[in-house]
Amino acid sequence: MKTLRTSLLAVAAVALSLVLAGDASAAEKTLTASGTVSKLDAAQRTIIVEVTEGGDGPETTFVWTADTKINGTLAPRAKVTIRYTKLPDGQNLAHQISVARS
Repeated sequence: MKTLRTSLLAVAAVALSLVLAGDASAAEKTLTASGTVSKLDAAQRTIIVEVTEGGDGPETTFVWTADTKINGTLAPRAKVTIRYTKLPDGQNLAHQISVARS
């Protein structure tokens, strides 16, 4: 009986870890949004984009870190494409920001 209980606990632990791993990979799904920069705050590392494709709505806020790859020069009214993931707190973390050439 003790062996059966131990086996059931082991199976339950493996199942739980698989469920949690599935949630983590779903949360880290890379998304893409394109649009025009409407506001840029380099000190806060935030960018608000008037989204034309993808994103959460007509204006979507993204944050970036030192690890974010930025191709081009960010400026208001620049056309951008952003590859990002949603963080657990709801923020959109940019992994790559590509600025279209004028």
